[in-house]
Amino acid sequence: MTGDLTLELNCRTDRAEDFARSATAWLTEARAELFPEYEAGLAAEPAAKGPDERNPDAPWGPPYGVAAQLLVQRAPRGVNMRQWRYTRRNWQRFLSTLSTSPPYKCLLLLIPLDKRGLPVEREYAVSVEFYRLPEAPEWSRFAVSAPAELVPWPDSEQVQQRWLDFAATWSVRLDAAYGHVTDDATTTFGTALERMLSVYPDETVPHSHETLRGYAWGTVCSPEVAARLGGPKALRATGAFHEVNELPGGRLLLRATPLLEQYTGDAPALVLRALAPALPHGRTRREYLPSWMRLAPDGDAADYS
Repeated sequence: MTGDLTLELNCRTDRAEDFARSATAWLTEARAELFPEYEAGLAAEPAAKGPDERNPDAPWGPPYGVAAQLLVQRAPRGVNMRQWRYTRRNWQRFLSTLSTSPPYKCLLLLIPLDKRGLPVEREYAVSVEFYRLPEAPEWSRFAVSAPAELVPWPDSEQVQQRWLDFAATWSVRLDAAYGHVTDDATTTFGTALERMLSVYPDETVPHSHETLRGYAWGTVCSPEVAARLGGPKALRATGAFHEVNELPGGRLLLRATPLLEQYTGDAPALVLRALAPALPHGRTRREYLPSWMRLAPDGDAADYS
């Protein structure tokens, strides 16, 4: 099973204007950096109309355009999200509210269209998102995800390197406490390790500058976590990482294997052992571990810390 390529960065912003600035940058600049091929379609006027419930075969928009939807939840709890068709007017109106009435959830879904103006893949969309924690709204989760059907990342060193470079740059821009690049995490259920240990991001994100949320293929460590792990020299000496990238401010970006697909077999166990002092305790029992999760079977950080 190949999941969506997902990148997430967690950060704390105590002032509304700082959050608005970060959220606006993420939804616009970050989107353009990772998915530049969609920018012309989003800027086109008139904007793509999207699906026509009365006529499923009707074009969603112009040939080779982009249909986009904006989903927003302003209440801290609940599942009801207001949905708008993306237009330049709706987009600017939404961005203008971020400092005065910041939502708790925002998803921008991008759907590329084919030569007929219909979705290239009806079941798939690229997503640019942010979440504020209901009980700790100063903590935010910024994420992007892309299915392989739309962004051919499997076996592509170029695509995967671009996402790692992006994580490195934006972890500094957002002053991130933690981050990951992987295909076995979701914004709904969190990292693979969190799912196996039955904990949720709302519980772990506020402590992510002190305790890692998982041991993904690509992991961003805070300066505090980096120090607990002995620093870059000690991490390189473990032999668990293809690359230990030192970032400004003392952060580290750890790359387990050259390609994400290679992060399997013994590789997750090596990373678990190297990161154990900064990981939560709890065993990922082999009999309950799905094959698509990139975790060490029967692994537990308590065995090494």
